[in-house]
Amino acid sequence: MMLGPALTSIPMFILCINWLLEGNFKTKWLQLKSNRIFWIVISLFFIHVIGLFYSQNIKDGFADLLIKLPIFLFSIVFFGSKPPSLKELHLILYCFLLGSLINTLWCFIYSFLLHQTETIRHVSRFMNHIRFGLYLNMAICCCVYFFSQQKKNWQKIVFILLGLYFTFTVYTLGLASGLFNLFLLALIFGIIIIFKQKLIFKLIILIILISSVFLLVNYVNEIYKTQITLSKITPSNSNILNENTQMENGNIVFKNVKNDELKQQWQNHFPSDSFNYEPSFNNINRYYVILRYLSSKGLTKDSVGISKLSSKDFNNIKNNITNYLHPNWGYLHKRMYELVNEYDEFKNKRNVNGHSLTMRIYFWKAAWQIIKNNLIIGVGTGDVQYELNSTYIQTNSPLNPEWRKRPHNQFITITVALGIVGLVFFLVSLFYPIIKLKKQLHVLYFPFFIILISSFMLEDTLESQAGLTFFVVFNSIFISRVNNQNI
Repeated sequence: MMLGPALTSIPMFILCINWLLEGNFKTKWLQLKSNRIFWIVISLFFIHVIGLFYSQNIKDGFADLLIKLPIFLFSIVFFGSKPPSLKELHLILYCFLLGSLINTLWCFIYSFLLHQTETIRHVSRFMNHIRFGLYLNMAICCCVYFFSQQKKNWQKIVFILLGLYFTFTVYTLGLASGLFNLFLLALIFGIIIIFKQKLIFKLIILIILISSVFLLVNYVNEIYKTQITLSKITPSNSNILNENTQMENGNIVFKNVKNDELKQQWQNHFPSDSFNYEPSFNNINRYYVILRYLSSKGLTKDSVGISKLSSKDFNNIKNNITNYLHPNWGYLHKRMYELVNEYDEFKNKRNVNGHSLTMRIYFWKAAWQIIKNNLIIGVGTGDVQYELNSTYIQTNSPLNPEWRKRPHNQFITITVALGIVGLVFFLVSLFYPIIKLKKQLHVLYFPFFIILISSFMLEDTLESQAGLTFFVVFNSIFISRVNNQNI
């Protein structure tokens, strides 16, 4: 599951075929029939099947069911089979760690040796970068668990190094959501540990947690001040093109602009990459990139500013880099820079298109309009995107058509599709097993559950194969292992 969609699907089919070839269906049926948690878990799939019956877009509905089919298949296989022993569970987790190691090594080779990947979203080669963060967080938790289980020092060292490597990967590749989940895990388990320790250890852990929060806030604040706070070197006696207060490194982007000179000088250097801003807009993105890049260097946006650019600067602009410092930053710093700009754009009511965090506010607003009108059973399994598109149009959303996405919150998405009824089934399928089996569940289930619920808040985790696989594999293995032993 760490090596792409094809290599995820094939083992799923092998498991299902193996389960069928084993036979003994009467015993398996009796085992499943009496298993209340099994029926609660697979209810999540069946409520989507029911939602298909009142959907207008049957094709989209079937596509959604196909993605969620592993909820049903994995539950059948794992709840209808002999539960894995602790040794077998460890073997599964070892394979997961190996897959994570191979995945991350290829990301580093591809992004740093074979290519110079500037776009953060492209650093993950086998899945969406947000899902990638979920898997790496789980890998780190597995390393911590195996470290605690080993008796030999060399084995402990191996898992310490592997855990540090995965943590380094999350940081180096700038997986902001992965870092947030990792920080959340550390915070929650740090608080839990505080209550179990002596006073001196409580104070030490508390100081570490407070210091971590302080350093994080200070880090983001420094980026914000550098980017948004008005620079003293900004000339004040030149023209302001419009009231847009967008900044780069504290310099106002639309200040000190002479459009004709800018266009002419750029066209002299790159005739095939010329732009028009009025009256017909052509290659307008290049115009904005040039303005931002020159602003980042504190240069005027005219022939003088263009004359001060080096060949490296020209190459950066042609690669759509908007800040001359950008190539020297790590992926995490680049992501924080993006988030600061997103916040500034949103706060000043400028363009929000392409801004992953602030666009979610508009996703949620559109979803809420639909929920109010379809509160009980929702719009149906296949109609979520269709209804959202209609709502974006009706409400004159500032989002361009290509950015009018699904809610990016799993709880909201379920409610749009299946209403309050569907949301209740969803919440029960998530929380009933952990409430019922909490004292018997494997210790790794709890960090997995925290990572999962955290991802649901800002992502439609179950709407993609990688996200759904993360859910069904670990959820099925951990729950069925305990639940089957109690039958």
